[in-house]
Amino acid sequence: MRLSTTARLLIAIVIVAWIGILALLIGSRMGTGAETRFSTSGALEQAVAAAEGNGQTITGVVPQDVYGEEWIAAAVVCPFETEQGIAQRYDVDASELNLGSGGVPEDTNYLLLRSAVGGHAFDRMDRADVDLCTVPLGQYIDSRAMLPLGEMEHGGWALLN
Repeated sequence: MRLSTTARLLIAIVIVAWIGILALLIGSRMGTGAETRFSTSGALEQAVAAAEGNGQTITGVVPQDVYGEEWIAAAVVCPFETEQGIAQRYDVDASELNLGSGGVPEDTNYLLLRSAVGGHAFDRMDRADVDLCTVPLGQYIDSRAMLPLGEMEHGGWALLN
């Protein structure tokens, strides 16, 4: 069976269009900032929202359960930490955060995730929603460790002692 010239042209157009769409999707994922470059970005906030939706005021979140098994360690990056300080403390390139000279803004904190192969991702959170800086950790923790979180009077959630 031999396709007509028109049929071959239509198939070629569909294939080229499909390749173009795939290239755009891949390019848009690579061009995003650190806090959105991984598929489970926002997972901690979603877990807290689910607990709140169930009427809970205290919950425990295990980073590896909500972000995935590829992440073996986690750290909290708090306000005013600079790119250089983050790079030295956690051995990661923090330049992708574009923090400027003031460091992490006062209303922001990040959960830094580290993979076994040395990859990393920053998940940005508004401290009014989830404040991980209430208990200083200062180093990586095992991502299988539970982070106890409690609902605060103002409505946000915070890391508990």
